[in-house]
Amino acid sequence: MSISFAGLASGFDSTAYIKAVMAQESVPLTNLQTKISNTTTFRSVFTTLNSKLAALKTATADLNYNSTFTVAKATSSDSSKLTVSSTGSASYGEYAVNVVGLAKAQVTTSKAMVSADSFSQTGTLSVPTSSGSADIDLSSTDFQGITNEKALDLIAQKINSTTGVTVKAAIVQTKPGEKTLVLTGKETGVSFSVSGTNTTFMNSTNVTEASNAKITVNGLAIESTSNTVKDAIPGVTLTLTGTGDSTVKVDQDTDQITSKIDTFVSAYNAVIDLIDANTQKSTKNSDGTYTATLQSDSTLRDLRNQLGNWVNTKFDVGNIKLLSDVGLEVDKGVTTASLMTGKLSFDKTKFAEAMAKDSDAVQKLFVGTSADNVGIGQFFMDKLQSYTSSVDGLLIAKIKGYDSDIAYMQEQSDSMQLRLDKREETLKAKYANLEVVMSSLNNQKTWITNQVATLTKSASSN
Repeated sequence: MSISFAGLASGFDSTAYIKAVMAQESVPLTNLQTKISNTTTFRSVFTTLNSKLAALKTATADLNYNSTFTVAKATSSDSSKLTVSSTGSASYGEYAVNVVGLAKAQVTTSKAMVSADSFSQTGTLSVPTSSGSADIDLSSTDFQGITNEKALDLIAQKINSTTGVTVKAAIVQTKPGEKTLVLTGKETGVSFSVSGTNTTFMNSTNVTEASNAKITVNGLAIESTSNTVKDAIPGVTLTLTGTGDSTVKVDQDTDQITSKIDTFVSAYNAVIDLIDANTQKSTKNSDGTYTATLQSDSTLRDLRNQLGNWVNTKFDVGNIKLLSDVGLEVDKGVTTASLMTGKLSFDKTKFAEAMAKDSDAVQKLFVGTSADNVGIGQFFMDKLQSYTSSVDGLLIAKIKGYDSDIAYMQEQSDSMQLRLDKREETLKAKYANLEVVMSSLNNQKTWITNQVATLTKSASSN
């Protein structure tokens, strides 16, 4: 490997010179790379915008369904008596519900046994299962030589571990020193029996008899084996928690409708924010360059103007014709141009008032009345399609255009870089050769100088 030190022979700093030349000749490449970077940023803006418009389109689609505005919500006047849940198709109305009695599970017990005494029961204890019954053999060696307390615990373990058993076993201390086996049905309203060859272990009378829940709905008597009563009110599930009277009201779920409108407003404003953030006036950077901006982009400018026009469109679908009639307004209350943002606000109080006054008219505003008289939902979907179509949408065309520009500029950049690399190599070789020539000339100069000095010295000595 050879090592060269620039300027040793010539005294000329070729390294600094080459660096200065290359910096000057690299200006077009630097400018092109900046353009590639800016174009890539602009492309990213449009891909993000495409996603945000797709979200807006989805939000408007949700407002184009009649089911959005007919979804039902059930409420109970007294949750200590019952709680409610509903499907979207529940029947509107007000229902008087009286919980006469709750569903109960059967509870059966053994006779109380002195805990410390030796267990002396024999025979089998037959407990119910989903497929019939299962026997616990009280005469097995497992129960020999143990106390009543341990025997009861063992019986409970064997019952609870039996496959398909329909009762739960527990041990309860009924008085100091005495314990009892308690069997409780796993389902309310379902009776069971405990049999077997042992006839002295279990009590003959149940502590609690299995019973159905009993309610009346607008005077109609209804029974259920469970405290969860379905469709006594169509589309509504009642969960019984206590006895007594309450009122169940089923009406339009305005909260769910409001939530979908909130989603629409947020999606709309997100698009406005993105456009505004990328169309600001270019500002000067500290290095003298200017920030990249899409301020003059016609696609963004036209889209923003159209969005404002769309939300102020008048619809011929019924008594309510404008979004502002239901609390949706652009720059509500703003009186000066400098404060205008173009963003939507949602007055939920005004919307609730409109729903209370004429919910059918509000529904028509969003859903429309026919294919010829569309509402806001279909209107926005149709308008956004020209922007968001993956085949011929304006945004996908814009993105493809940027892709083409970036590919072309990158090819130019690579070619320019290659030429610059070759130029730098040529300069380095040129000045390295200069150093060789200058070194040779310096050596000749030194030899001639030495020869002249020798001749001069010889002449003077004669």
